[in-house]
Amino acid sequence: MSSPNYVHRIRSAREQLLDHGEVPEGLLPDPIQRSWERCLETGLSVKLRPETEPAALNQLNELRERNSRLLTQAQPEMESLYSHISGTQSMVILSDADGTILHALGDQEFMSKAQRVALQPGFSWREDVSGTNAIGTALIEKNPVFVMGAEHYFEENAFLNCSASPILDPHGSVIGVLDLSGDHRQPQEHTMALVRMSALMIENRLFNANFATDVTIRFHTRPEFIGTLWEGIAVFSPDGKLLAINRTGAFQLGINEQKVAGIEFDHLFEMTLPAFLDTARRGLSTHANLVLKNGLRLHVKADPGMHTLASAISMPATKDEAQRRRLEAERADLQARMQDPLTLLDTGDVMLQKTIVRARKALGHDIPILIEGETGTGKELLAKAIHESGKRKQGAFVAINCASIPEGLIESELFGHEEGAFTGARRRGAVGRIQQAHGGTLFLDEVGEMPFALQARLLRVIQEREIVPLGSSKRINVDISIIAATNQRLRERVKLGAFREDLYYRLNGLRLILPPLRERSDLAALIKRILQEHLGRMDVVVDEEVLRLMRLHPWRGNVRQLFNVLRSAMVFMEDSTLKAQHLPEDFFEELENMDAAEAPFIKLDNASMVNAEAALIRHALNTHGGNMAAAARQLGISRATIYRKAKHLQLI
Repeated sequence: MSSPNYVHRIRSAREQLLDHGEVPEGLLPDPIQRSWERCLETGLSVKLRPETEPAALNQLNELRERNSRLLTQAQPEMESLYSHISGTQSMVILSDADGTILHALGDQEFMSKAQRVALQPGFSWREDVSGTNAIGTALIEKNPVFVMGAEHYFEENAFLNCSASPILDPHGSVIGVLDLSGDHRQPQEHTMALVRMSALMIENRLFNANFATDVTIRFHTRPEFIGTLWEGIAVFSPDGKLLAINRTGAFQLGINEQKVAGIEFDHLFEMTLPAFLDTARRGLSTHANLVLKNGLRLHVKADPGMHTLASAISMPATKDEAQRRRLEAERADLQARMQDPLTLLDTGDVMLQKTIVRARKALGHDIPILIEGETGTGKELLAKAIHESGKRKQGAFVAINCASIPEGLIESELFGHEEGAFTGARRRGAVGRIQQAHGGTLFLDEVGEMPFALQARLLRVIQEREIVPLGSSKRINVDISIIAATNQRLRERVKLGAFREDLYYRLNGLRLILPPLRERSDLAALIKRILQEHLGRMDVVVDEEVLRLMRLHPWRGNVRQLFNVLRSAMVFMEDSTLKAQHLPEDFFEELENMDAAEAPFIKLDNASMVNAEAALIRHALNTHGGNMAAAARQLGISRATIYRKAKHLQLI
């Protein structure tokens, strides 16, 4: 697609569009040609993008709230996808069903470039607004779309290569788009495949979270694919009517996932649903979740020669049990609402409890708060909990990471700018983060990285409660509460002359310290909360060996690292028990590389780690039929590494 010949064809197509006002035939891929024709009919100019305004912060928050289910299930997959492409001048984007960007993460330098063309949260990328682009065009085409460089209708977007895939809800309706955008000079061989796989993972997560009182069956013609991206998932009502089916399942059974309402179980398979469930129960005890090691054979009616294997069946509760669960859930929900967000952070650690008690005493007093803690300890979570527990909870919580914004832009980000304040500024100017936080809370993360010259301006804001946007002489009053956070000791930064002493004392109205995970005593409770509340796995039992290994781990990335380890482990689990063999390889590498300062009294059980590593590699090889390259990709290691380890462990 990026050959000189194809580049010449795009250039020729654009010249004909500009010279004759028509889209030539045969020079562009079909989806791109159809999109250009639609843009032409809409009256969009190739040279000039319609001027658009972002959604205001409160509107964006409302939009995110309406799409909270999508956001909750998509964010882990977005983070996972970004981990594969970080450092490649790229970003991962999630939009709603109307093309408005809800969330984005990526390389900071590239995201700054993307902001110049409004590729950021709050802006619409519908095709009739932003021309041919992967997000808007995928929504219209209802299929994955790749838009390369100059294939974008607007010339200013030609620096982008974008791959997007629609995300379907459990009933087959488009509820959003996952997009990976990057610099057009970067190679794109596997980008679309990664995006499509991540979109399918999000769809499967939505399935898992959406049905609790119905019969959910996971199936595939090959049992080793149960629990993977390629499994079929079908949901039936207790009386045997098909309620929803994912794309993979619909493909296996030869049906349209959008036209499934009312199809009977025995119209799909040569067995009634009650008979199928009775057979499953006879094979195992009558638990709510059945996992059959070798699968339960189901013959497909549409193809008498074909059968599929159902290996995991989630059963609905009895009427009395469902009533009991509903009452318990309502009671738990009521108790949670009665608690303030600070209480919800408490999972039993004494050090953390002291921090929460100190934070509670500051509520309502508007004194500046400084949170210190290592990277990944949850400083922003604590700041949000303080905001949501206080009198300003109806106002905005505006966060800015002082370390991730280029030094030349942080001043305009904080204070905003007037029309034409500097080269490249938006024609109508922009409201700064401090003004956006008026009536609410401004959270300054990694405040120790704030440029020294800017610290004086921030000090004046704290003292005078007013700002002056760049390029303006007008003073604007602001009513804000300030919470700052740092993973450094600011007092040491002051001694080095890198941080103003007067600003340090202004920010340090109340100093809160978050303990690192390795020093916390509530690891088991924290693991349970992450599994249940953030990963949606109420059924997981954590093996004692896993807890033992986790208590030995140095956790350099703290709670954020724990979350990533658990999320990765879920991919390898075949049942509801989390075992050592399911933990990712880098978890064991960090254990092996611990130094004496991190674990002075611990002697690691190397045999258990070797066994777990062998089980992990064996599982990956079995999943991919012995294909070394595919197994290496699943484990996130090179083909040479997996070959060396497999040979050393005598697996080949």
